[in-house]
Amino acid sequence: MRLKFVAVTLLVLALCYLGAGMPAAHLLLTPAVISDGLTLKAITYHWTDRFDRALPEAELLASRFYVLLLAALGAFSAMSALKADRNTKSFIFALGCAITLFVIFLCAQTQAYYTMG
Repeated sequence: MRLKFVAVTLLVLALCYLGAGMPAAHLLLTPAVISDGLTLKAITYHWTDRFDRALPEAELLASRFYVLLLAALGAFSAMSALKADRNTKSFIFALGCAITLFVIFLCAQTQAYYTMG
């Protein structure tokens, strides 16, 4: 079971990396890319916002990796919540994922409000 989990995790990471356009590995670890990815800047970009226009294109595209990773995490937690063999461990994991996603979406909304507003 653990080997299957590791294989699925590596496959999801590879698909997120491919979906982000295979950015350079050093770009994925820069603080600007991580913060832009976790605040969903890649999907809230707007060309009329002067702060968005100042973002380097390579960093914006690399931040898609984290957006796709969050989407995969949401899908994984939904699938684990819908499994037929529910137990306390999977429920706590799904609840932790849901709370983490809630905090990330709240921070993204707050940053988008203060950037545009």
